[in-house]
Amino acid sequence: MPVLFITLAAFVFFVLVLIALSVAQLAERKEERRLFLRIPGKPFTVISIAQAFEEDSAILWETQVPSLQLIASGGPKGTPVLKMRRFFIVASKRYPELYEGVYFEQWLHFLEQAELISLADEKIVITPQGVDFLKYRLTTKHLAA
Repeated sequence: MPVLFITLAAFVFFVLVLIALSVAQLAERKEERRLFLRIPGKPFTVISIAQAFEEDSAILWETQVPSLQLIASGGPKGTPVLKMRRFFIVASKRYPELYEGVYFEQWLHFLEQAELISLADEKIVITPQGVDFLKYRLTTKHLAA
């Protein structure tokens, strides 16, 4: 009888451990999803808007010009986030070395932190600083050509 009791207790303990592992795995998935949606954009934090005006880092900022032009084309109403997500996917394939390991949300956060864009109601709007940046980059590009 004691052997049967120990066996039954071990089985119940085993089932409880499996349930606890399942709950932990579910909680981990939820946490990963939450973190994925709110990643603060660390890969780009080594460059700043001031560097956009320096020739040494110009190539890093040059890759942002087409996206900012697309956002600016939306005018004061802005450009839909979904449209920019598709644009990001294309850009990340075109410049894989710059976008490797970077999510769309990180990229948007970077542009927002640099005060080039602002987000409002599923729309992305270019800021006055973003317009100035575009004017500068496009002017220097034409002067260099």
